[in-house]
Amino acid sequence: MSKILKRPMFRKGGPAMEGVMKLASGGRAKYQEAGRVTMQDLMKDDPYLKEVYDIASAGYGRDIQQERSDVLANLLIRGGLGLVSGEGAGKGTLGAIATAFKGPTEQALAEMQKLKQDPAAMLTAKTAIEQKGAERLQKLKNQQELMEAYKEAKVILGPDASQEKINDLAKTIQKEKSLGVGERFKEGKKQDQIEIIAKQSKVDLPSANIIYNLQQNQEKIKENTGLELGPNNGVIYGQKIKGKLDYTNEARNSPDGIYYDPQNRTYVKVQSGVFEIIDNPLTMTPAKTSSVPVEEPKKTASTSNRSFDYLSKSQKEKIKNIQESSSSDFGLTVG
Repeated sequence: MSKILKRPMFRKGGPAMEGVMKLASGGRAKYQEAGRVTMQDLMKDDPYLKEVYDIASAGYGRDIQQERSDVLANLLIRGGLGLVSGEGAGKGTLGAIATAFKGPTEQALAEMQKLKQDPAAMLTAKTAIEQKGAERLQKLKNQQELMEAYKEAKVILGPDASQEKINDLAKTIQKEKSLGVGERFKEGKKQDQIEIIAKQSKVDLPSANIIYNLQQNQEKIKENTGLELGPNNGVIYGQKIKGKLDYTNEARNSPDGIYYDPQNRTYVKVQSGVFEIIDNPLTMTPAKTSSVPVEEPKKTASTSNRSFDYLSKSQKEKIKNIQESSSSDFGLTVG
């Protein structure tokens, strides 16, 4: 009885997986010759599908290959225990084996049938179908575009043009059109961002476009000015005092940075609470950061425009003489 389990049908047989070990292969032997293609074949040719399968397997937490090997191991264990326990005794060697392994074999076949429904493989197959479909559609689209480009090139070059020249021009036309689609897509995304900035900062589209350019070139701004773009999209608002733009209050409450005033179309540099109106920070050079200095209001003594009518003429003359001769300014205005 101990020699029964050593027969070839129970041996693993190495990588060939012969005997009953065919159950662990997931399909019949030499399926390539019969024209059958498995998921493993697809994954060998496409690393992307292999990656998808590995991710899906990790997500499902199952190792199908190991489970198949476990099915076979359980079959041998169950059948062997049946033989040892005396199942099929008195029926001869083959009868005993058949009886002992009948139940375990049916159970193993049922388990293997379930394992054919590999969820990771099913997901990978779906991905492969979508990928191949997209590739097919793109191929048809490219063929159609090339055909249209060929017709256009033939019209441009005329009937005397060689086939080689027509083909070369057709490829160039197709390439330019493809790039045009990409550029239009980028431009569309840019316009979306500009509209978002316009809504966030409550500015018009031209101002939002300027702010967008500032955001896209922040490294250049820092290189030219030593400061980064200010918060809140770098927007600041000033006020005109005696005909001059003033950002004193805003600068005191704003972090250091470069700002843009959409109302007055002005670039403003704020540092240590002090503002400075500057040129476009994207066009100025690091060596020459020319700016328009803004004079802070002079502190003058508050005086009232009194007429001194209550003084006599001689008293008024004396006061005037004192003012003119004195080195000190009393802040008096002689009417």
